[in-house]
Amino acid sequence: MAAAATEGDRSPRERNLLHHVNSQLAVVDALRVRAEGTHGQPERCLVWMGVERQAQRYLREARSWNTARRMQQLEAELTAHLDRLGESVAGAREEIDGADEATRDAAARRLGIRIAVAGKGGAGKTMISATLSRILARQGRKVLIADLDTNPGLAFSLGLGLVPDATGVPHSVEEHSGAAYGWRLASDVTPEEAVERCAVPAPDGARFLSLGKIDEPEKQAAKQTVVAMRQILNGFGEPDWDVLGDMEAGPTTPFERYHSFADRVILVVGPAWRSGLTARRLLPIVGDVPTVIVANRFRDEPDHPGLEPVIRIPFDADVAEAERLGVAPIDYCPEAAAIKAVEQLAELFLPQEVSP
Repeated sequence: MAAAATEGDRSPRERNLLHHVNSQLAVVDALRVRAEGTHGQPERCLVWMGVERQAQRYLREARSWNTARRMQQLEAELTAHLDRLGESVAGAREEIDGADEATRDAAARRLGIRIAVAGKGGAGKTMISATLSRILARQGRKVLIADLDTNPGLAFSLGLGLVPDATGVPHSVEEHSGAAYGWRLASDVTPEEAVERCAVPAPDGARFLSLGKIDEPEKQAAKQTVVAMRQILNGFGEPDWDVLGDMEAGPTTPFERYHSFADRVILVVGPAWRSGLTARRLLPIVGDVPTVIVANRFRDEPDHPGLEPVIRIPFDADVAEAERLGVAPIDYCPEAAAIKAVEQLAELFLPQEVSP
């Protein structure tokens, strides 16, 4: 029988994946310890819901890893990882089921939502992301809104304008040759610490997290931070926080699973046929996460075949003017029909139902 591989025998990619596995387990274990030490209902039930969701998210991500082709040497470690995550899910579910129905319902209403917003460029996903996050924050919810697009439009749609150059994830990364683009979240920084350190206050009490300033053609800042951003969003386990991510336009980042932090994907589609085409390309890519279609900027155009929306956000000249001016539509035209439609969209996600 061959001897077990030592750390020195591992490739940089394998070492990075093992680090990733250990980081995931640390996040779940910390939540479990917190849940076990929480007294009083429904707070205790809420934290156990957070444990279940976090372990389920990591299970979904781990099952997408191509172990057969690239990571055969880690089969035992990854199998053990899946087993431990499965045990955490089962343990959390037992605790949740042990609570009475009123306690579970109260905890579910406080459980944060996780939403990725995707679509073709120009469909209006950034306006929807920003407005939705501020509507949730105005309801007293804790909101983290993350910009996964190198275009800085989200800051303007939030009402932040140009954010300082020093903001963003770059202050919590480290180099590692096995990580994508050679960078990852620093080993001594937890996702919660990264949010505390890097996110900046946004209007209505939300927190804004960005990839950092893009100031050169090669987009080195984004390449150095995008892996860390994904680790932060996937690992930010605070159970009562809403987390929204404005995805880069088109199918590239969803194909790379930047949406994996989410429990729901909002797929924004505009009236142009190209927008419908992009949405159809995106649907199978994000199909592992429940997806809702939102029609935006429609006048009297019919829905795209096969893309029936849960809500239609009408074209609004005032919203278009706000975006032209670089100001937040929710501030510029709070009574606009498009803003009211986003308020209705928010209601579709609240209260969060208890997972089966």
